[in-house]
Amino acid sequence: MARIVALLLLVLAPAALTAQQKVGRRMAVDPDASIRIVNLAGRTRVIGWDRDSVVVTGTVATGSGTFCMGGGRRGVKVGIEAVDPAASAPEAVLEIRVPRRARVWVKSATAPVTVEGVSGGEVDVYSVSGTVTVAGSPRLLTAESMDGAVEVAAQSQVTRLKSAGGDITLQRPAGDVTVSSVSGVVRVLDPSGLASARLESISGAVVFRGGLVRGGTLDLQTHDGPIEIMLPPSQGAVLDVSTFGGTVRNLVPGAAITLKGKSARHAVGDENARITVRSLKGDVLIRSRMIRPNAQS
Repeated sequence: MARIVALLLLVLAPAALTAQQKVGRRMAVDPDASIRIVNLAGRTRVIGWDRDSVVVTGTVATGSGTFCMGGGRRGVKVGIEAVDPAASAPEAVLEIRVPRRARVWVKSATAPVTVEGVSGGEVDVYSVSGTVTVAGSPRLLTAESMDGAVEVAAQSQVTRLKSAGGDITLQRPAGDVTVSSVSGVVRVLDPSGLASARLESISGAVVFRGGLVRGGTLDLQTHDGPIEIMLPPSQGAVLDVSTFGGTVRNLVPGAAITLKGKSARHAVGDENARITVRSLKGDVLIRSRMIRPNAQS
């Protein structure tokens, strides 16, 4: 029996070894070249590095797709072409190293996409259901996933994030931010140098925890999703809050108030920023991290 098993392993081994087609390509490009990547299924990882070249490594399922790469110093296109257009998208696992200042565009269907280390360039990622993860400091960041989660830890001059059902989490943002979702939760956490932000969801919760620069503006809107705002102790702001069917609870010391189905203006500290909150039926909670008067230690 042992001899039969060994013979079967020897027969099957070549097939297992050829189940994946290895990918390995390199091209010299300009530091700010445009890199377009299409990988619909599998996994895509983009890494910024300090070299003027694009290097692609990975694997493609044998017989289902063909790896393609072409272009010149100003731009490169990387993709997987299906052998049978009528079949499902071929699975590929790709790691693409690009110059840090490159302009990167990635398209996916189900493949998770990770982009890290791009600084000063542009990042644009679109996925249908795959998770999108971005870290670094691109000058312009646009990311969208219809049903997958979008997770960003990046400081960009301009950030635009969108989803339908997926949750969106943005950490340590700066500059100008716009985030919108239909039913996913929107979270903006620990901003640093945030000047302007607009956060929207129809039925998902919207959570903002952090502060704005002096003169900054923040606009939060939902239809029936709850809204939570937590401000740092040093943050001063004027808050214009309106909800027709929900309850507004302001727990900030010195401005505490509870309202049902009314609009109100709340002044916090030196009023150096402007925050506008609107919800048709969602509840609104406003808190502060500061220690409340007479709090027990």
